[in-house]
Amino acid sequence: LNGSHSTLAYLGFLAGHEFIWQASADPLLATLIERLMAEEVLPTLAAPPGVDLGAYCAKLVERFRNPALPHRTQQIAMDGSQKLPQRLLGTVRDRIKTGGSIAHLALAVAGWIRYASGQDDAGKPIAVADPLAAKFASIATAARGNAAHVADGFLALTAVFGADLAANAVFRRAVSRDVGALFRDGVRRTL
Repeated sequence: LNGSHSTLAYLGFLAGHEFIWQASADPLLATLIERLMAEEVLPTLAAPPGVDLGAYCAKLVERFRNPALPHRTQQIAMDGSQKLPQRLLGTVRDRIKTGGSIAHLALAVAGWIRYASGQDDAGKPIAVADPLAAKFASIATAARGNAAHVADGFLALTAVFGADLAANAVFRRAVSRDVGALFRDGVRRTL
């Protein structure tokens, strides 16, 4: 639930969606979160007795698309430095431990980095609400538009990524690749 919600928030906002229901109805983003859940998150979970995780994922997608739940992408994107470790990075660690793909998870993390760098695809400033917002702005300013430097600066934040992911070559390579694509091509072309 929360990992997919955050993924929709960061990439959805960058793609121009004000609300989660709009982002989840976008075919490109819908495909991403459906694959993220099915291919990378579900294999790390043990279903409680009587729970069909596939059906649960389908219900989540249905819930995300409900316009009666007007969650703003920026509202869900708030405090990402505190939410990311619980919502996505634990699953990243589980996948790395088993040698599984982290392609969709890496794109979600790259979406957060692109969002937290403070500028959207159109070059408009983003009001990043996060306890580390000043640090993010410092990283983005020092990078001077160089996506690789932005990725390196964010991935060095051990307060977010811990020492293990900050030093993990597989994770760094995947996230850096996607940060570069998001800066160069924007969300739609990257998806």
